[in-house]
Amino acid sequence: MTELDHLLLRKLAEWNPDGVPITSLYLTVDGRRYPRRSDYEVRLEELLRAGRARAADLPEVAVRSVEGDLASFDAFVREHFERGDTRGLALFSASAAGLWEAIRLPRPVRDRVVIAPRADVRMLEALLETYEATCVALTDYEKARIFLARLGRVEEVRDLVDEVPGRHDQGGWSQMRMQRHVDDHRTQHLKRVADVLFRLHRDRGFEHLVLAGPGEAHRELEGLLHEYLRRRVRAHAALAMTATLEDVRARIVEIEEELERERERGLVQRLAEAVGSGRGVAGLEATLDALGQGRVGTLVVDLDHVAPGGVCDACGRLGARASACPACGAPMREVPDVVEVAVAACYERGCEVETVTTDERLGELGGIGALLRF
Repeated sequence: MTELDHLLLRKLAEWNPDGVPITSLYLTVDGRRYPRRSDYEVRLEELLRAGRARAADLPEVAVRSVEGDLASFDAFVREHFERGDTRGLALFSASAAGLWEAIRLPRPVRDRVVIAPRADVRMLEALLETYEATCVALTDYEKARIFLARLGRVEEVRDLVDEVPGRHDQGGWSQMRMQRHVDDHRTQHLKRVADVLFRLHRDRGFEHLVLAGPGEAHRELEGLLHEYLRRRVRAHAALAMTATLEDVRARIVEIEEELERERERGLVQRLAEAVGSGRGVAGLEATLDALGQGRVGTLVVDLDHVAPGGVCDACGRLGARASACPACGAPMREVPDVVEVAVAACYERGCEVETVTTDERLGELGGIGALLRF
């Protein structure tokens, strides 16, 4: 499988399928949401049926290509995919033009299938823009190993070793001098680690810093960091200096999941306060109305929120019901999930889209809302 990066995104965005459509499928496979393999396979089958229905009116050559795409998706997920720590999948295919990409994602996605002349990469663009890098400094009083993690990938970027003398076992002034000497060496080592972290942040950038180690050195290191980096410390963790990349990755996943829960709690709280002050709206009808007026700055939507509605093909307005368009009066076309259409419209218009996966309070606000531009 392919790892997500900007080069892959550019390749997908620029792919020319020679007249046949590209089928794009996003599927959440998060173990917290779908404990069993069969759970997300049921959702996959629903998306495949939706894809077949959408392709039915296309020219015959396009229909055959899409059928090949959907068959490839089905076979890949059921026969070849091993979930591991993957929480989302993005699959792209144009079987008649030789395109195939399967991308593991480190967070859940809104399930959807899109059949279009170009790959639907808007969700990937948003993920690349918003997923924040984490640095782990694994430190004791003599050594340090520095790791960077982004989009589920972990690399060890630096290791340091400083010779620190052992403590003296004699008593009196000699022992005190030796202890001061050892302490000075330890402090110089931790200062060196702090300098390396500052340069790493300057050169490559990271939003979160995790300080780890087998003892207390990583806690002392925090006090020696530049204030700019101290504000980025998100957690301390007990971790052996011999930790493998997989050990480090597993600990980062735990910390990132907790950070995600905190971020979602803050986002929903911000939405609730905005609704109370008139700077936000909640519920499907009010949100679609604000979207139609161009007032949505950030769309906040529950990952599982699905609702039927209407689309005006004349002016693009969306509604909670397929009735007369409130903007131009034309009859609206009924769609099975107007939330999916709204998310796509927000991506197209440059609005932020925040998907909430764990905070149940958003359900009390109708499962969808928006922070307004004006």
